[in-house]
Amino acid sequence: MPTHKKLNVEFYQKNDQQLYSILTQDIRVMRYITEKTEPENEAIENFKKILAYNASHHDQTGYYKIFDQATYIGFGKLSWDGGNKIEIGYMILPEHWGKGYATKIITHLLNLVRQSEQLSQATIYAIIDPKNGASKHLLEKNHFVSVWQGIEEGLPSEHLIWQP
Repeated sequence: MPTHKKLNVEFYQKNDQQLYSILTQDIRVMRYITEKTEPENEAIENFKKILAYNASHHDQTGYYKIFDQATYIGFGKLSWDGGNKIEIGYMILPEHWGKGYATKIITHLLNLVRQSEQLSQATIYAIIDPKNGASKHLLEKNHFVSVWQGIEEGLPSEHLIWQP
């Protein structure tokens, strides 16, 4: 695995919509998420929701753009899901797969949780496609345990909960 300097992880800003669209319009990225790419109008609407979430939360949760120096790697998120649950997730551009970035992203996001008394009291969970063995393996390495598998919103789905 190549060695990377510390990743640059920042909340998405208004002028970052194209970075988000690059991810959501690549079927290789979306294959295990929605099984289809997002049309541009949908990507714009979803990005507006991301910006609204980021503007309304001031607790380290939100949607992050991730760079290795000047190179855009992808997306990471920690988002409240009603009650006391936070969903963790990530998307990485295919040219950066297999280089250890997913591990660094998950580690960074879980460290944000550990450092916050409020976030550390929440249930942290991930939703994956059960066929995405790489994500499942990474989550299990980070103490996530599968708690449910089935069809959700018409897509194969598996829920894993973090048990630090």
